[in-house]
Amino acid sequence: MASRLRPFAIITVALAALIAPNVVLAQAPNAAAILGLGGLSLVLATLSAGLRIGALVSLTLGIASAIAVAGSAHIVVGVVVMASAAAGLGISARWHWNKALVTVPITLAFVVAENPSQDPLSTGATFGAAMAAYGLLISLVTSLLRPSDRDHTSTSAPELSSWSRTWGYAAVLVVTTIASSIIALTLEWGHTGGWLMMTPLIVIQPYVQDGWRKSLNRVVGTVGGFLIAYVAADLLGSSAAVTVLGVIFGVLAVTAMIQKWNYAIYALFLTPAIVILESIGRPVQTTADNRLVATVVGAALALVAMSLATPIYQREAVKDGLEHY
Repeated sequence: MASRLRPFAIITVALAALIAPNVVLAQAPNAAAILGLGGLSLVLATLSAGLRIGALVSLTLGIASAIAVAGSAHIVVGVVVMASAAAGLGISARWHWNKALVTVPITLAFVVAENPSQDPLSTGATFGAAMAAYGLLISLVTSLLRPSDRDHTSTSAPELSSWSRTWGYAAVLVVTTIASSIIALTLEWGHTGGWLMMTPLIVIQPYVQDGWRKSLNRVVGTVGGFLIAYVAADLLGSSAAVTVLGVIFGVLAVTAMIQKWNYAIYALFLTPAIVILESIGRPVQTTADNRLVATVVGAALALVAMSLATPIYQREAVKDGLEHY
């Protein structure tokens, strides 16, 4: 496919992946929303790592979702599922796949926090099978849009100095995810708990210095997006116009992601899109308030974890002769 058309095709597939389950499963909006998020996850995973990894991620996401739904009555099950997903994300950083795969544990965070199973996907087995099948389909379609090997340019991502750095990153993710999962599930925060669990996964990076920067960008972008959603709700109410505005911001967010714009801009676009689209049938202001609280608490957990890890990372960086830690 011509390089000029590829970004538009990718954006189209990403939006279709989000919307299609809501059309097919209109009677099960909660299940459809999570399947759509899973579809978006597989678009990113396949674009970054190829069809084989996309297929593996699809199956893994399906199995993990099945376990989470089947064990939703037990907090320990949700915590173990999230901790395992965080560990997998951390290990993937060895091959620089963590940025593309981060939406996979984010999807699981909402499965764990909300238990979105609904008829006809009312059991762990049926929900997990639907997630895996949909992921495989999206992976196959997305693989057709992935540039060939000769089109790939060298990445500017820093090389991980050793497996010890990879394990360190994974350990920080796991510990923080366990803490956020326990808080979200014990307090039964539901959708807000999903936002809480996802925030440290996004903020924490293989290099602590990058994590500090991303924390600031996420908070700035989220607060800005929060204000946009609030103003839009006041001006447009619950009309179709505000829903259209949410879709527009969704397109802008996907564009920012594909074009690799500053993360604060991406968060600025993503926040009103998610807040508005997730608020269908309930007040936008309530969703915005919940997301703001979850983001602040999640970012605080991430900052504490990174503060504790900084001395260790600095010491290891000196041993490896690195200035970046």
